Amino acid sequence: MTNIPLLHRASRLDRGLIAGTIAIVASWLYFNHVPLQWLATSIFDVSPFNAVILVAGALLLAFLGWRYRQSIELAPGLHRLPLIVMLGCGIGSMATQWLVSLTQLPVGLFLLGSYGLLGLWLAPSVWRRGLPVGIAIACLLPFGVQFSVGVGAPARILTAHIVEWILHQWQISAISAGDVIVLNTGVAYVDLPCSGLKSMWTGTLFLLAATWLEGRQIGLRWLFVGLANLGFLAIANTGRVLILTILIHVLHQPAWAEILHVPMGLIGFVTASLLTWLLLRFVPNRAAQSATSERIDRVATVLNWRSLVALSGLLLVLAIVPMPQPERAISAIDLSNLQWVAPMQTQTLDLNPQERKFFASYPGVTTRKQQFQYGDLTGTSVVVASPTWQAHHAPEICLAASGYKIAPVVQRVITPEVTARWLSLDDGNRSAIYWFQSATRTTDDFMSRFWDDVFRRESRWTMVSVVFDRADAPDTPTVQAFIKQTHDAIDRMN
Repeated sequence: MTNIPLLHRASRLDRGLIAGTIAIVASWLYFNHVPLQWLATSIFDVSPFNAVILVAGALLLAFLGWRYRQSIELAPGLHRLPLIVMLGCGIGSMATQWLVSLTQLPVGLFLLGSYGLLGLWLAPSVWRRGLPVGIAIACLLPFGVQFSVGVGAPARILTAHIVEWILHQWQISAISAGDVIVLNTGVAYVDLPCSGLKSMWTGTLFLLAATWLEGRQIGLRWLFVGLANLGFLAIANTGRVLILTILIHVLHQPAWAEILHVPMGLIGFVTASLLTWLLLRFVPNRAAQSATSERIDRVATVLNWRSLVALSGLLLVLAIVPMPQPERAISAIDLSNLQWVAPMQTQTLDLNPQERKFFASYPGVTTRKQQFQYGDLTGTSVVVASPTWQAHHAPEICLAASGYKIAPVVQRVITPEVTARWLSLDDGNRSAIYWFQSATRTTDDFMSRFWDDVFRRESRWTMVSVVFDRADAPDTPTVQAFIKQTHDAIDRMN
Protein backbone atom coordinates (compact mmCIF):
# COMPACT_ATOMS: atom_id res chain seq x y z
CA MET A 1 0.00 0.00 0.00
CA THR A 2 2.88 2.35 0.75
CA ASN A 3 4.12 2.08 -2.86
CA ILE A 4 0.88 3.27 -4.45
CA PRO A 5 1.60 7.03 -4.11
CA LEU A 6 5.03 6.47 -5.68
CA LEU A 7 3.40 4.66 -8.61
CA HIS A 8 0.94 7.52 -9.08
CA ARG A 9 3.82 10.01 -8.97
CA ALA A 10 5.80 8.04 -11.56
CA SER A 11 2.73 7.87 -13.74
CA ARG A 12 2.30 11.64 -13.55
CA LEU A 13 5.98 12.14 -14.42
CA ASP A 14 5.66 9.83 -17.42
CA ARG A 15 2.60 11.74 -18.59
CA GLY A 16 4.54 14.98 -18.17
CA LEU A 17 7.42 13.52 -20.16
CA ILE A 18 5.11 12.45 -22.99
CA ALA A 19 3.34 15.82 -23.00
CA GLY A 20 6.65 17.70 -23.01
CA THR A 21 8.02 15.52 -25.81
CA ILE A 22 4.93 16.07 -27.95
CA ALA A 23 5.06 19.81 -27.27
CA ILE A 24 8.72 20.08 -28.27
CA VAL A 25 8.35 18.04 -31.47
CA ALA A 26 5.09 19.74 -32.51
CA SER A 27 6.44 23.24 -31.93
CA TRP A 28 9.67 22.38 -33.78
CA LEU A 29 7.73 21.12 -36.81
CA TYR A 30 5.40 24.14 -36.75
CA PHE A 31 8.34 26.49 -36.46
CA ASN A 32 9.91 24.89 -39.56
CA HIS A 33 6.74 24.41 -41.62
CA VAL A 34 8.11 26.53 -44.53
CA PRO A 35 11.30 24.44 -44.95
CA LEU A 36 9.19 21.29 -44.55
CA GLN A 37 6.82 22.39 -47.34
CA TRP A 38 9.75 23.14 -49.64
CA LEU A 39 11.38 19.80 -48.87
CA ALA A 40 8.13 17.87 -49.43
CA THR A 41 7.56 19.62 -52.77
CA SER A 42 11.13 19.43 -54.04
CA ILE A 43 11.68 15.77 -53.23
CA PHE A 44 9.26 14.81 -56.03
CA ASP A 45 11.24 16.82 -58.59
CA VAL A 46 14.58 15.19 -57.85
CA SER A 47 16.49 13.78 -60.81
CA PRO A 48 16.55 9.97 -61.24
CA PHE A 49 20.27 9.79 -60.45
CA ASN A 50 19.95 11.86 -57.28
CA ALA A 51 16.84 9.84 -56.31
CA VAL A 52 18.89 6.64 -56.48
CA ILE A 53 21.62 8.25 -54.34
CA LEU A 54 19.10 9.46 -51.75
CA VAL A 55 17.34 6.10 -51.55
CA ALA A 56 20.67 4.30 -51.24
CA GLY A 57 21.70 6.66 -48.46
CA ALA A 58 18.43 6.10 -46.59
CA LEU A 59 18.81 2.32 -46.89
CA LEU A 60 22.40 2.53 -45.66
CA LEU A 61 21.34 4.55 -42.61
CA ALA A 62 18.55 2.07 -41.87
CA PHE A 63 20.99 -0.84 -42.13
CA LEU A 64 23.55 0.84 -39.85
CA GLY A 65 20.82 1.65 -37.33
CA TRP A 66 19.72 -1.98 -37.28
CA ARG A 67 23.29 -3.30 -37.23
CA TYR A 68 24.36 -1.20 -34.24
CA ARG A 69 21.01 -1.06 -32.46
CA GLN A 70 22.51 -2.67 -29.34
CA SER A 71 24.99 0.19 -28.92
CA ILE A 72 22.36 2.95 -29.18
CA GLU A 73 21.92 4.04 -25.59
CA LEU A 74 18.89 6.13 -24.60
CA ALA A 75 19.55 8.76 -21.93
CA PRO A 76 16.87 11.48 -22.00
CA GLY A 77 18.00 14.83 -20.62
CA LEU A 78 18.83 18.43 -21.46
CA HIS A 79 22.27 17.62 -22.86
CA ARG A 80 24.30 20.73 -23.47
CA LEU A 81 25.60 20.35 -27.04
CA PRO A 82 22.38 18.96 -28.63
CA LEU A 83 20.39 21.74 -26.97
CA ILE A 84 22.81 24.38 -28.29
CA VAL A 85 22.63 22.87 -31.80
CA MET A 86 18.83 22.79 -31.78
CA LEU A 87 18.31 26.31 -30.43
CA GLY A 88 21.12 27.73 -32.59
CA CYS A 89 19.62 26.19 -35.74
CA GLY A 90 16.18 27.51 -34.76
CA ILE A 91 17.50 31.04 -34.36
CA GLY A 92 19.54 30.73 -37.55
CA SER A 93 16.56 29.43 -39.50
CA MET A 94 14.39 32.35 -38.41
CA ALA A 95 17.17 34.83 -39.24
CA THR A 96 17.80 33.37 -42.70
CA GLN A 97 14.09 33.30 -43.53
CA TRP A 98 13.86 37.01 -42.73
CA LEU A 99 17.17 38.09 -44.25
CA VAL A 100 17.94 35.68 -47.10
CA SER A 101 15.59 34.30 -49.74
CA LEU A 102 17.37 30.96 -50.25
CA THR A 103 15.09 28.25 -48.87
CA GLN A 104 17.80 25.60 -48.85
CA LEU A 105 19.58 27.37 -45.99
CA PRO A 106 16.70 27.11 -43.46
CA VAL A 107 16.04 23.56 -44.74
CA GLY A 108 19.60 22.56 -43.88
CA LEU A 109 19.32 24.25 -40.47
CA PHE A 110 16.02 22.45 -39.85
CA LEU A 111 17.62 19.07 -40.57
CA LEU A 112 20.65 19.76 -38.37
CA GLY A 113 18.43 21.15 -35.60
CA SER A 114 16.29 18.02 -35.81
CA TYR A 115 19.39 15.97 -35.11
CA GLY A 116 20.02 18.24 -32.13
CA LEU A 117 16.44 17.53 -31.01
CA LEU A 118 17.15 13.79 -31.29
CA GLY A 119 20.15 14.31 -29.02
CA LEU A 120 17.87 15.17 -26.10
CA TRP A 121 16.99 11.46 -25.92
CA LEU A 122 20.35 9.87 -26.81
CA ALA A 123 23.41 9.36 -24.68
CA PRO A 124 25.91 12.18 -25.39
CA SER A 125 28.61 9.75 -26.57
CA VAL A 126 26.23 8.10 -29.05
CA TRP A 127 24.97 11.46 -30.31
CA ARG A 128 28.49 12.76 -30.89
CA ARG A 129 29.47 9.68 -32.89
CA GLY A 130 26.55 10.27 -35.22
CA LEU A 131 27.09 14.05 -35.52
CA PRO A 132 29.09 13.83 -38.81
CA VAL A 133 26.22 11.85 -40.34
CA GLY A 134 23.73 14.45 -39.12
CA ILE A 135 25.80 17.27 -40.60
CA ALA A 136 26.15 15.33 -43.86
CA ILE A 137 22.38 14.92 -44.19
CA ALA A 138 21.77 18.58 -43.32
CA CYS A 139 24.35 19.81 -45.84
CA LEU A 140 23.77 17.39 -48.69
CA LEU A 141 20.03 16.68 -48.76
CA PRO A 142 18.74 20.23 -49.49
CA PHE A 143 21.17 20.66 -52.38
CA GLY A 144 20.85 17.07 -53.57
CA VAL A 145 17.18 17.52 -54.43
CA GLN A 146 17.71 20.80 -56.32
CA PHE A 147 21.12 21.51 -57.83
CA SER A 148 20.06 23.92 -60.57
CA VAL A 149 18.24 26.50 -58.41
CA GLY A 150 18.86 27.99 -55.01
CA VAL A 151 22.62 28.00 -54.52
CA GLY A 152 23.41 26.48 -57.94
CA ALA A 153 22.48 29.57 -59.96
CA PRO A 154 24.37 32.10 -57.81
CA ALA A 155 27.39 29.77 -57.79
CA ARG A 156 27.44 29.87 -61.60
CA ILE A 157 26.97 33.66 -61.62
CA LEU A 158 29.76 34.27 -59.12
CA THR A 159 32.09 31.98 -61.07
CA ALA A 160 31.36 33.94 -64.27
CA HIS A 161 32.07 37.27 -62.52
CA ILE A 162 35.35 36.03 -61.05
CA VAL A 163 36.52 34.71 -64.44
CA GLU A 164 35.53 38.02 -66.06
CA TRP A 165 37.59 39.94 -63.46
CA ILE A 166 40.65 37.73 -64.03
CA LEU A 167 40.40 38.15 -67.81
CA HIS A 168 40.25 41.92 -67.36
CA GLN A 169 43.49 41.79 -65.32
CA TRP A 170 45.09 40.06 -68.32
CA GLN A 171 43.75 42.75 -70.69
CA ILE A 172 41.28 40.35 -72.30
CA SER A 173 37.97 42.02 -73.15
CA ALA A 174 35.06 40.17 -71.52
CA ILE A 175 31.80 40.94 -69.80
CA SER A 176 29.70 38.61 -67.65
CA ALA A 177 25.94 38.58 -67.81
CA GLY A 178 24.40 36.19 -65.35
CA ASP A 179 26.09 32.84 -65.87
CA VAL A 180 27.56 33.56 -69.30
CA ILE A 181 30.82 35.28 -70.24
CA VAL A 182 30.71 37.26 -73.48
CA LEU A 183 34.00 37.80 -75.33
CA ASN A 184 34.56 39.35 -78.71
CA THR A 185 35.13 35.85 -80.10
CA GLY A 186 32.04 34.16 -78.61
CA VAL A 187 29.95 33.32 -75.57
CA ALA A 188 31.17 31.01 -72.78
CA TYR A 189 28.47 29.29 -70.73
CA VAL A 190 29.04 28.56 -67.05
CA ASP A 191 26.48 25.76 -66.92
CA LEU A 192 25.54 23.49 -64.01
CA PRO A 193 28.61 21.20 -64.19
CA CYS A 194 30.81 24.32 -64.17
CA SER A 195 29.15 25.89 -61.12
CA GLY A 196 31.35 23.87 -58.78
CA LEU A 197 28.37 23.03 -56.57
CA LYS A 198 28.51 19.28 -57.22
CA SER A 199 32.23 19.17 -56.44
CA MET A 200 31.55 21.06 -53.20
CA TRP A 201 28.70 18.64 -52.44
CA THR A 202 30.98 15.62 -53.03
CA GLY A 203 33.94 17.24 -51.29
CA THR A 204 31.84 17.92 -48.19
CA LEU A 205 30.75 14.28 -48.21
CA PHE A 206 34.43 13.24 -48.41
CA LEU A 207 35.33 15.48 -45.46
CA LEU A 208 32.48 14.14 -43.32
CA ALA A 209 33.32 10.54 -44.20
CA ALA A 210 37.00 11.10 -43.31
CA THR A 211 35.93 12.80 -40.07
CA TRP A 212 33.75 9.84 -39.14
CA LEU A 213 36.26 7.13 -40.13
CA GLU A 214 39.17 8.79 -38.33
CA GLY A 215 37.11 9.76 -35.28
CA ARG A 216 37.96 13.47 -35.53
CA GLN A 217 36.30 15.87 -33.12
CA ILE A 218 33.89 18.42 -34.61
CA GLY A 219 34.76 21.86 -33.25
CA LEU A 220 36.34 25.16 -34.28
CA ARG A 221 39.35 23.48 -35.90
CA TRP A 222 37.10 21.18 -37.88
CA LEU A 223 34.99 24.17 -38.96
CA PHE A 224 38.13 25.87 -40.25
CA VAL A 225 39.01 22.74 -42.23
CA GLY A 226 35.47 22.63 -43.65
CA LEU A 227 35.68 26.25 -44.84
CA ALA A 228 39.15 25.63 -46.28
CA ASN A 229 37.78 22.58 -48.12
CA LEU A 230 35.07 24.68 -49.78
CA GLY A 231 37.67 27.32 -50.66
CA PHE A 232 40.01 24.77 -52.26
CA LEU A 233 37.15 23.34 -54.35
CA ALA A 234 35.95 26.79 -55.43
CA ILE A 235 39.46 27.81 -56.52
CA ALA A 236 39.92 24.56 -58.45
CA ASN A 237 36.59 24.99 -60.25
CA THR A 238 37.20 28.67 -61.10
CA GLY A 239 40.62 27.78 -62.48
CA ARG A 240 39.08 25.06 -64.66
CA VAL A 241 36.45 27.44 -66.09
CA LEU A 242 39.11 30.09 -66.71
CA ILE A 243 41.39 27.66 -68.58
CA LEU A 244 38.52 26.30 -70.69
CA THR A 245 37.38 29.84 -71.58
CA ILE A 246 40.88 30.82 -72.67
CA LEU A 247 41.38 27.62 -74.68
CA ILE A 248 38.09 27.99 -76.56
CA HIS A 249 37.64 31.74 -77.02
CA VAL A 250 41.17 33.18 -76.81
CA LEU A 251 43.47 30.48 -78.16
CA HIS A 252 40.75 28.92 -80.37
CA GLN A 253 41.59 25.37 -79.31
CA PRO A 254 38.20 23.71 -78.66
CA ALA A 255 39.66 20.24 -79.23
CA TRP A 256 42.13 20.69 -76.38
CA ALA A 257 39.33 22.04 -74.18
CA GLU A 258 37.26 18.95 -74.87
CA ILE A 259 40.19 16.68 -74.02
CA LEU A 260 41.11 18.50 -70.79
CA HIS A 261 37.60 19.24 -69.50
CA VAL A 262 37.10 16.09 -67.40
CA PRO A 263 40.76 15.52 -66.37
CA MET A 264 41.05 19.09 -65.04
CA GLY A 265 37.91 18.57 -62.97
CA LEU A 266 39.25 15.33 -61.49
CA ILE A 267 42.71 16.76 -60.82
CA GLY A 268 41.22 19.81 -59.11
CA PHE A 269 38.91 17.70 -56.94
CA VAL A 270 41.64 15.24 -55.94
CA THR A 271 44.07 18.06 -55.12
CA ALA A 272 41.50 19.90 -53.00
CA SER A 273 40.55 16.68 -51.19
CA LEU A 274 44.21 15.85 -50.49
CA LEU A 275 44.84 19.31 -49.01
CA THR A 276 41.70 18.95 -46.89
CA TRP A 277 42.82 15.54 -45.64
CA LEU A 278 46.22 16.99 -44.67
CA LEU A 279 44.54 19.80 -42.72
CA LEU A 280 42.33 17.24 -41.00
CA ARG A 281 45.52 15.88 -39.34
CA PHE A 282 45.47 18.93 -37.06
CA VAL A 283 41.94 18.19 -35.77
CA PRO A 284 42.06 16.20 -32.49
CA ASN A 285 40.43 12.80 -32.11
CA ARG A 286 37.22 12.40 -30.17
CA ALA A 287 39.20 10.32 -27.65
CA ALA A 288 41.10 13.51 -26.76
CA GLN A 289 37.95 15.36 -25.67
CA SER A 290 38.28 16.96 -22.29
CA ALA A 291 36.45 15.48 -19.34
CA THR A 292 34.94 18.89 -18.67
CA SER A 293 32.30 18.46 -21.38
CA GLU A 294 31.29 15.06 -19.99
CA ARG A 295 31.04 16.47 -16.44
CA ILE A 296 28.79 19.30 -17.60
CA ASP A 297 26.50 16.84 -19.36
CA ARG A 298 26.36 14.68 -16.21
CA VAL A 299 25.42 17.73 -14.12
CA ALA A 300 22.54 18.49 -16.52
CA THR A 301 21.19 14.95 -16.30
CA VAL A 302 21.28 14.99 -12.48
CA LEU A 303 18.36 17.42 -12.61
CA ASN A 304 14.81 16.15 -12.78
CA TRP A 305 14.86 15.77 -16.56
CA ARG A 306 11.22 14.71 -16.82
CA SER A 307 9.98 17.97 -15.35
CA LEU A 308 12.52 19.98 -17.37
CA VAL A 309 11.45 18.37 -20.63
CA ALA A 310 7.80 19.14 -19.92
CA LEU A 311 8.60 22.73 -18.88
CA SER A 312 10.96 23.41 -21.78
CA GLY A 313 8.38 22.02 -24.23
CA LEU A 314 5.75 24.41 -22.91
CA LEU A 315 8.14 27.38 -23.04
CA LEU A 316 9.20 26.45 -26.58
CA VAL A 317 5.57 26.39 -27.73
CA LEU A 318 4.85 29.75 -26.09
CA ALA A 319 7.98 31.27 -27.62
CA ILE A 320 7.67 29.90 -31.15
CA VAL A 321 3.97 29.97 -32.00
CA PRO A 322 3.58 33.80 -31.91
CA MET A 323 6.71 34.39 -34.00
CA PRO A 324 5.78 36.06 -37.30
CA GLN A 325 6.92 34.50 -40.56
CA PRO A 326 8.40 36.72 -43.29
CA GLU A 327 6.03 37.73 -46.04
CA ARG A 328 6.75 36.34 -49.49
CA ALA A 329 5.86 38.14 -52.68
CA ILE A 330 3.80 35.79 -54.83
CA SER A 331 2.71 38.11 -57.63
CA ALA A 332 4.32 40.56 -59.99
CA ILE A 333 2.80 43.49 -61.85
CA ASP A 334 0.06 42.58 -64.33
CA LEU A 335 1.51 43.23 -67.79
CA SER A 336 -1.86 42.69 -69.48
CA ASN A 337 -2.67 46.31 -68.58
CA LEU A 338 0.54 47.68 -70.05
CA GLN A 339 -0.35 50.80 -72.03
CA TRP A 340 1.75 52.28 -74.82
CA VAL A 341 1.60 55.88 -75.99
CA ALA A 342 1.42 56.77 -79.69
CA PRO A 343 3.26 56.38 -82.02
CA MET A 344 4.02 52.90 -80.62
CA GLN A 345 2.26 50.14 -82.59
CA THR A 346 2.36 46.58 -81.24
CA GLN A 347 1.14 43.09 -82.12
CA THR A 348 1.02 40.40 -79.43
CA LEU A 349 2.98 37.20 -80.07
CA ASP A 350 2.49 33.83 -78.40
CA LEU A 351 5.25 32.37 -76.27
CA ASN A 352 6.86 29.25 -77.69
CA PRO A 353 6.32 25.94 -75.80
CA GLN A 354 9.69 26.14 -74.02
CA GLU A 355 8.98 29.68 -72.81
CA ARG A 356 5.48 28.77 -71.60
CA LYS A 357 6.79 25.75 -69.71
CA PHE A 358 9.60 27.73 -68.09
CA PHE A 359 7.51 30.68 -66.89
CA ALA A 360 4.66 28.42 -65.73
CA SER A 361 7.06 26.86 -63.22
CA TYR A 362 7.01 30.03 -61.09
CA PRO A 363 3.78 31.40 -59.60
CA GLY A 364 2.97 35.06 -60.06
CA VAL A 365 5.03 35.56 -63.24
CA THR A 366 3.43 37.58 -66.06
CA THR A 367 4.85 37.95 -69.58
CA ARG A 368 4.23 39.98 -72.72
CA LYS A 369 5.86 39.24 -76.08
CA GLN A 370 5.25 41.65 -78.97
CA GLN A 371 6.30 42.83 -82.36
CA PHE A 372 6.55 46.62 -82.39
CA GLN A 373 6.98 49.57 -84.70
CA TYR A 374 8.08 52.93 -83.39
CA GLY A 375 8.58 55.34 -86.25
CA ASP A 376 11.06 53.59 -88.54
CA LEU A 377 12.22 51.34 -85.70
CA THR A 378 10.93 47.74 -85.70
CA GLY A 379 11.68 44.60 -83.73
CA THR A 380 10.49 42.17 -81.05
CA SER A 381 10.25 42.80 -77.31
CA VAL A 382 9.83 40.37 -74.40
CA VAL A 383 8.77 41.74 -71.01
CA VAL A 384 8.76 39.42 -67.96
CA ALA A 385 7.51 40.61 -64.56
CA SER A 386 8.41 38.25 -61.74
CA PRO A 387 8.42 38.14 -57.93
CA THR A 388 11.41 35.75 -57.97
CA TRP A 389 14.85 35.99 -59.56
CA GLN A 390 14.56 32.37 -60.73
CA ALA A 391 12.18 33.40 -63.53
CA HIS A 392 14.72 35.91 -64.86
CA HIS A 393 18.00 35.25 -66.63
CA ALA A 394 20.62 36.89 -68.79
CA PRO A 395 18.92 37.33 -72.23
CA GLU A 396 22.20 36.42 -73.97
CA ILE A 397 21.35 32.79 -73.22
CA CYS A 398 18.06 32.90 -75.13
CA LEU A 399 19.54 34.95 -77.96
CA ALA A 400 22.39 32.51 -78.45
CA ALA A 401 19.96 29.57 -78.24
CA SER A 402 17.88 31.23 -80.98
CA GLY A 403 20.89 31.21 -83.31
CA TYR A 404 22.15 34.78 -82.93
CA LYS A 405 25.88 35.42 -82.95
CA ILE A 406 26.61 37.82 -80.09
CA ALA A 407 29.58 40.22 -80.06
CA PRO A 408 30.26 42.60 -78.55
CA VAL A 409 28.24 43.39 -75.39
CA VAL A 410 28.69 46.76 -73.70
CA GLN A 411 27.12 48.69 -70.84
CA ARG A 412 25.44 51.91 -72.00
CA VAL A 413 23.62 54.76 -70.30
CA ILE A 414 20.71 55.20 -72.72
CA THR A 415 18.69 57.79 -70.77
CA PRO A 416 19.21 59.31 -67.30
CA GLU A 417 16.90 56.59 -65.93
CA VAL A 418 18.09 53.59 -67.98
CA THR A 419 21.48 51.91 -67.85
CA ALA A 420 21.29 48.83 -70.09
CA ARG A 421 23.33 46.19 -71.93
CA TRP A 422 23.67 46.90 -75.64
CA LEU A 423 24.38 43.90 -77.89
CA SER A 424 25.55 43.62 -81.48
CA LEU A 425 24.09 40.57 -83.24
CA ASP A 426 25.00 38.65 -86.39
CA ASP A 427 28.21 40.52 -87.25
CA GLY A 428 26.60 43.93 -86.74
CA ASN A 429 23.48 43.31 -88.84
CA ARG A 430 21.13 43.58 -85.82
CA SER A 431 21.14 45.14 -82.37
CA ALA A 432 19.56 44.24 -79.06
CA ILE A 433 19.17 45.74 -75.60
CA TYR A 434 18.01 44.57 -72.18
CA TRP A 435 17.66 45.79 -68.61
CA PHE A 436 16.02 44.93 -65.28
CA GLN A 437 13.59 47.38 -63.73
CA SER A 438 11.94 47.64 -60.30
CA ALA A 439 9.79 50.28 -58.66
CA THR A 440 12.85 52.15 -57.39
CA ARG A 441 15.69 51.58 -59.84
CA THR A 442 16.92 50.18 -63.16
CA THR A 443 20.05 48.13 -63.76
CA ASP A 444 21.74 46.15 -66.51
CA ASP A 445 23.37 43.77 -64.00
CA PHE A 446 21.51 40.54 -63.25
CA MET A 447 23.58 40.16 -60.05
CA SER A 448 22.09 43.39 -58.68
CA ARG A 449 18.61 42.04 -59.35
CA PHE A 450 19.60 38.72 -57.79
CA TRP A 451 21.07 40.16 -54.57
CA ASP A 452 18.07 42.48 -54.07
CA ASP A 453 15.82 39.41 -54.10
CA VAL A 454 18.11 37.22 -51.98
CA PHE A 455 18.49 39.85 -49.26
CA ARG A 456 14.80 40.79 -49.47
CA ARG A 457 15.42 44.41 -50.41
CA GLU A 458 13.15 44.14 -53.45
CA SER A 459 11.73 41.10 -55.23
CA ARG A 460 9.24 42.50 -57.79
CA TRP A 461 11.33 43.13 -60.90
CA THR A 462 10.62 43.33 -64.61
CA MET A 463 13.04 42.11 -67.29
CA VAL A 464 12.92 43.89 -70.66
CA SER A 465 14.64 42.34 -73.68
CA VAL A 466 14.42 43.93 -77.15
CA VAL A 467 15.81 42.73 -80.49
CA PHE A 468 15.83 45.33 -83.30
CA ASP A 469 15.38 44.23 -86.91
CA ARG A 470 18.39 46.26 -88.01
CA ALA A 471 21.67 47.57 -86.67
CA ASP A 472 21.15 50.74 -84.64
CA ALA A 473 23.18 52.86 -82.28
CA PRO A 474 22.10 53.43 -78.67
CA ASP A 475 22.60 57.20 -78.93
CA THR A 476 20.20 57.77 -81.85
CA PRO A 477 17.15 59.89 -80.92
CA THR A 478 14.63 57.24 -82.09
CA VAL A 479 16.21 54.48 -79.99
CA GLN A 480 16.43 56.71 -76.94
CA ALA A 481 12.80 57.80 -77.31
CA PHE A 482 11.68 54.16 -77.68
CA ILE A 483 13.65 53.07 -74.60
CA LYS A 484 12.28 55.99 -72.55
CA GLN A 485 8.69 55.22 -73.50
CA THR A 486 9.10 51.52 -72.71
CA HIS A 487 10.70 52.29 -69.36
CA ASP A 488 8.02 54.86 -68.45
CA ALA A 489 5.17 52.51 -69.42
CA ILE A 490 6.52 49.81 -67.05
CA ASP A 491 7.26 52.39 -64.38
CA ARG A 492 3.60 53.46 -64.40
CA MET A 493 2.62 49.85 -63.62
CA ASN A 494 4.84 49.62 -60.50
